[in-house]
Parts: sequence; structure tokens; C-alpha cells
Amino acid sequence: TGGIGGVRKLVMLDSCQEMLHRDDEEHESLPKDEKARCGMYKMIGDEEGPLPFPDGTFDLVLSSNSMHWVNDLPGLLKDIKRVLKPDGCFMFAMVGGATLTELRSSLVLAEMEREGGVSPHVGSFV
Repeated sequence: TGGIGGVRKLVMLDSCQEMLHRDDEEHESLPKDEKARCGMYKMIGDEEGPLPFPDGTFDLVLSSNSMHWVNDLPGLLKDIKRVLKPDGCFMFAMVGGATLTELRSSLVLAEMEREGGVSPHVGSFV
């Protein structure tokens, strides 16, 4: 029992410390009983390396709009399967190659106008 929506322990992994801790103040302002409903553990990790968890650790793995930055997507998917329990669930949302075409075009045109060319800093998406 306990938890929020059945989640009793939340493990957050990100390669960016600032993103991982961006909502700490908001969380600290919650009443003590609210904070106690779901335990949280935050850790910095390398999205290009193996996930730092033993096999069969998690019931659920979530990823929200971050997998398009990973260079070895098949390797990551295999590793997610490894850390999931046998009947575990993986849910994710990601942008794809045909996503946000208007924004991509606008960024390219603006950079060409201002810089005289386009640099490879814009993620290629998947």
C-alpha cells in the first residue's frame, strides 16, 4: 500500500544534474506527509553507457522526450529490457525524424541568415 498511483519508489536518472534537481525547491515545499507518500532517489548517469542497475530491478521504466539524444538506441532498448522485471512495462515518448519540421526549418533559416551557414548543433532526432 501507499505510494502515488501505486508507485512507492521513484528512481530518476539523468545525465544533467541541473535537470535532475530543477524541481527540488517545489518538492521541499510539499507537506511532510505528501513527500513521504513516494520515496525518490535521484542519480546522475551516462545515457551512452549501460544502465547502472541490476537485471530485473524495475516494474516500470519511463522516458519522456530524451531518447532521441542517445546515439545507440538499440543498445539502450536492450538495456532497458534487461533492467525490467519479467512482466515489466516500458513507456516512452520521443520525437522522430519527421517531428517539428516547421521548427527545424525556422532554426536552419535563422542560422543561415545570421551565421552564413548551419552548424550540426541541432539534434538530428531519430
